Amino acid sequence: MENRRKIVIVVMILAVFIFAVSFSTLYAQMQISAGTTCSCSMPIPLLIPVLSSIGVLIGSAVYYFMFPKVEESKEKQGHIVTAMLDMLYPDEKEIVKKLLENKGKISQSKLSSLFGKVKTFRVLENLKKRGIIEKEPYGKTNTIILSEKFRQSIV
Repeated sequence: MENRRKIVIVVMILAVFIFAVSFSTLYAQMQISAGTTCSCSMPIPLLIPVLSSIGVLIGSAVYYFMFPKVEESKEKQGHIVTAMLDMLYPDEKEIVKKLLENKGKISQSKLSSLFGKVKTFRVLENLKKRGIIEKEPYGKTNTIILSEKFRQSIV
């Protein structure tokens, strides 16, 4: 319902602007053809800059109404991440949080030193089976990466 209201407001603003430009142009054309351009309330050379300025103002208003604020989208993103993390088991949640803190990539050996070798291995296997992470061999250890599917759903 909120989007419909915004669209109606934007359409009304654009319609008023188009009417104003059309009327001003018609008025200027009538004054020029009648040969009374000096009697216009606004000099003809100022008509174009004034209409352009009004157009920029209208464009800014349309942008403001049509596009959500950046803060709102970041807040929504935070809620999505929190909701997705709430679906994980506590151990899985800790590891995914560590991955998110490290931009979606961390070595398995670092996770093992933080959470314990066996626990980390079991949790990572569960996350891998569910498609949340991917493992890539890196020397004697693995690099743990958030899967593209999971990353896209939280960004």
